[in-house]
Amino acid sequence: MEELQRIFDAEWEYMVERPAYFIERYCRIESKEGDEPIIPFLLWPEQKKALMSIDGHKLNIILKARQLGVSWMVLCYAIHTMMRVDGADVIVLSRTETEAKETVRRVRVVLDHMGEWVGAGRKFAYTANATEVTLAGEGLPRRLAAFTSAPSAARSFTADLIIFDEWAYQQYAEEIWTSGFPTINRPGGGKVIGLSTMLQGTFFARLWQEGEFNRVFLPWTADPRRDSKWYEETRKALGEAIYSEYPASPDEAFLTPAGAFFDEFRREKHVCEPFAIPAHWRRYFAMDYGLDMLAGIWAAMDDEGHAYIYREVYAPDQTIPQASQMIRDAEEEGEDIYIRYAPPDLFGRSQESGKTRTDLFRENGVTLEKSSNDREAGWANVKDWLADGPEGPKLQIFKSCPNLIRTVQAIGRDKRRPNDCARDPHELTHAPDALRYLLAMRPIRKREEKRDVRTERYYDEIDDFFAYGT
Repeated sequence: MEELQRIFDAEWEYMVERPAYFIERYCRIESKEGDEPIIPFLLWPEQKKALMSIDGHKLNIILKARQLGVSWMVLCYAIHTMMRVDGADVIVLSRTETEAKETVRRVRVVLDHMGEWVGAGRKFAYTANATEVTLAGEGLPRRLAAFTSAPSAARSFTADLIIFDEWAYQQYAEEIWTSGFPTINRPGGGKVIGLSTMLQGTFFARLWQEGEFNRVFLPWTADPRRDSKWYEETRKALGEAIYSEYPASPDEAFLTPAGAFFDEFRREKHVCEPFAIPAHWRRYFAMDYGLDMLAGIWAAMDDEGHAYIYREVYAPDQTIPQASQMIRDAEEEGEDIYIRYAPPDLFGRSQESGKTRTDLFRENGVTLEKSSNDREAGWANVKDWLADGPEGPKLQIFKSCPNLIRTVQAIGRDKRRPNDCARDPHELTHAPDALRYLLAMRPIRKREEKRDVRTERYYDEIDDFFAYGT
């Protein structure tokens, strides 16, 4: 009996230090292929490499191609955390209630098919959104709970591991991160794993590009069964959407998001390095405004009728005096703005004060003109400016306008109105709306004033006649 206990303890210690060994030896998952519905989880080389990487870092972000078993891998890693940490708490944040319940169901599949030898005497307690495991001889339960994406999700919990599943597609992603991160942010403990396919312009995309995270990428080739023939057949079916769904590299994942409304947009064609705007070019300003976001853009028209978006402001929670000050501060001293456009809803009068919001902007030093709110015609104008002509597109955006660039790239198509863009996630709509308000008014270049010799001669003759008559 002592020898058996010694073997048990040695095996336990070995698997606690080696999550890949634990998963391959003790975890079974569902399979949609073959005759066996439950199969051992034999990790592919890319999966094993990713697992080793996230095990060694506190903050992890995983960008992946579709259907690579990464969600199963991360949940098995969560079970490994529950097994090795007494009283462990794991939190999974999902897009919807249905997906949260599916997460718990998958965890139960793995636990129900785990060998009796691992955690012998363990006891399970399940609810629709949580799993609790108690091992023999240990008083503290180990818990996994799944929540839907809401701004205050997981705020009251202290977690050993927090998982953001399909992070790019979660509503309130930034607010969730703000409330969720402190639950693991303690010295010597806590880990984050955020995983998703790419959706440009989202909080997930910003974290991948700018955040202090351990970046883990799994390409479409991570599944060793996929070959060039499979890829070519998939490309024919998906077109350019293959880059976001089945990228071969992180850069490829950022090429064209699936379902993008502005599928004409290409960074290499529409984004340029900033340069000094010539003084004689006509300049415009347009904005979308609400208490949730001030999104303003400045555009300049060159002598050939091309537009350059050369500046932006992008800030939430701005009152009208604050927004006005931000706009004035952004402009150079003496900068001549020909027209400033705003959406029609800012011109409605308040029943309380009798003033419009544009009146309040004017009182704070920003005079605005009404733009058009015809959405479909406005978007058609934007797409026309983005279209690639013989000399390239008519519209370019300075690299120094990152919010306009990312939101134009990411905003999707309305599923019921093919000529309109999606209104969710709402954060993606503000800067494109400002662009729409600008281009709907068809801004023009400043034409050089030419002398009309015949008109001048006519008035000279009139002046001479009256001079002679007097």
